[in-house]
Amino acid sequence: MELAGEWINESKVTPDIEIMSPTWKAYKNVSVTDFGAQAEGKRCNGAAFQRAIEYCKHEGISELVVPKGLYYFSDGNHPTFDGLSDFRFDGGGSEFIFSSVKAFFVIQHCARSEFRNFTVDWDWECGPLASIGIVREVAGDGRYVDLAFPEYEAVPDAFPLRTFNAMNPATLTPGCELGREFNGIQIGETSSMGGNVVRVELPTPESFRFLKRGQAYIVRHYIYDANAIELHGNAHLTLSNLTIYSAPGHAFVSTGDQHHWKLERCRIVKRPGTTRCITATADGCHISNSQGYFIIEHCDFSYNGDDCLNIHDNSVHGFQRIDAWTIRLNRVHAWRNPFGPGDPIEFRHADLSPTGIAAPVAAVQWDEERQQCVIEFASELPVGLAEQSILFNRRYDSGHYIVRYNFFHQNRARGILLHAGDGLVEHNHFYMNQGSAIQIECGAEARWAEGFGIRNLVIRDNQIESSDVNHWNMAVIYMGVYLDQGRTNYPIFEDVRIENNTIVNCPQLAIYVSSCERVILRNNVLLNPNAGPLKTEQDGDDNCVANRDYYHGSLMASHCNEVYIENNRRLSLIPTLESHIYIEPNTSRNVALRDNIGFANESR
Repeated sequence: MELAGEWINESKVTPDIEIMSPTWKAYKNVSVTDFGAQAEGKRCNGAAFQRAIEYCKHEGISELVVPKGLYYFSDGNHPTFDGLSDFRFDGGGSEFIFSSVKAFFVIQHCARSEFRNFTVDWDWECGPLASIGIVREVAGDGRYVDLAFPEYEAVPDAFPLRTFNAMNPATLTPGCELGREFNGIQIGETSSMGGNVVRVELPTPESFRFLKRGQAYIVRHYIYDANAIELHGNAHLTLSNLTIYSAPGHAFVSTGDQHHWKLERCRIVKRPGTTRCITATADGCHISNSQGYFIIEHCDFSYNGDDCLNIHDNSVHGFQRIDAWTIRLNRVHAWRNPFGPGDPIEFRHADLSPTGIAAPVAAVQWDEERQQCVIEFASELPVGLAEQSILFNRRYDSGHYIVRYNFFHQNRARGILLHAGDGLVEHNHFYMNQGSAIQIECGAEARWAEGFGIRNLVIRDNQIESSDVNHWNMAVIYMGVYLDQGRTNYPIFEDVRIENNTIVNCPQLAIYVSSCERVILRNNVLLNPNAGPLKTEQDGDDNCVANRDYYHGSLMASHCNEVYIENNRRLSLIPTLESHIYIEPNTSRNVALRDNIGFANESR
């Protein structure tokens, strides 16, 4: 078949995103010190900062400045910027230290605003966010494990063990080859053995046979508890030259009617001069149920407890019909599934294909305790609508984005997790991401239901090194669905171009694409792909998609139509396990291969 050529229009995949700056008829600024803020000692500055913010809002002040210093926020009174327009906050290179489990900064309903030049951090003297744990001993019968915590002479009094994430003891980075992780729900009682050693009871020893003396873990004490900077419903917002050393949750969060915003030259990095093993205990930047149109460029995201960047909107899998107009949803939360009157709801089949049915919401009643809500629609639902349908709330679309010139590295999960389209991902550097460097995904099951599919996406000119450390998804660039039924032939991913990327040292596949249509893999260079040991059934399913024997080759396509694979080059300087392009014969249609170099074969 003929190759696709330029069937993706460049103007479609490079969003036209312009972020407006503040405009002032007459510039006027004030300082937080005018309202009682002090950088001396550990006194709380929350009330003083809030007085300054409210004054700026009501008096139409152009800029709030902070003299350079170290400012503490110790009583839970944290800055909230609400409803400011044509406004700038300049931190002056200051550091802001927080010790209460509450969002550090909240910026909401602001327009044409800028926030710049400051650092935020958690006060680790009030309690560590995570600690390095080393397996010192495993009981002969497997009923307990002793963990030593070398950062302490004696473990702190408050020391919850929330998750145990595999760590490379040589590089002190998240993940290690075939590493397994587990969480606090799986363990039993913990007790101090004196000094820095904690004994952890293991109620199901057969589940922990992978534990061996000397293994290292990042033990998180916080996960999704409080975010550093929350962004809600802003328009034309710029955050620049911000540093986040740590937070007990996500670093940046964007939700709601947020649109046209930018992160530039922002860093999520470990504080120098510390033994810390984590920055933000969750995602570096978490974007969900928003209006999209954002730019992230020249940023550095590292050592996150989850994905560096996660872009998605939430769906719901399954419902119970109450009557012709009303349904009940289970396993939902108002913050995760923000249904509201007027929201247009699209119903999809269980394989993600369209049903052709959509209806606007008339009313919603929430029962948060039972994780349920009842939705009444403004129009009658067809009798034959299956209760296993997947619901997309089309009020939200977190797509239309540019992600470029960033460094995503040494984090626990994926570099970038993409559930939304109309995007451009270019000139980024990915290094030692525990999961895939770039994961393109959509799905719905009991645990997660995220993404409405992707259309129009370009991934180009990126450098990817030593990622998929734990063999999470069997490919460093991974495109797939998760559904109760498994793969789907419906092309939920359309018009995707992956080109001119360099991928170095990946343990299994370099690129895997599925459930897609009109995809180009072109001019990519693969250096030492398939260089890790094959993961077997004995290694378990943790952090890895099921049916690992299903994956073959260095490049693979399945459940697809119109895939074009051309001018890719594979070069191995060390022995590797596989060296071919694999097209799954029973689920793939119209796949073209041309001028690929260094592959053993192009099998079908």
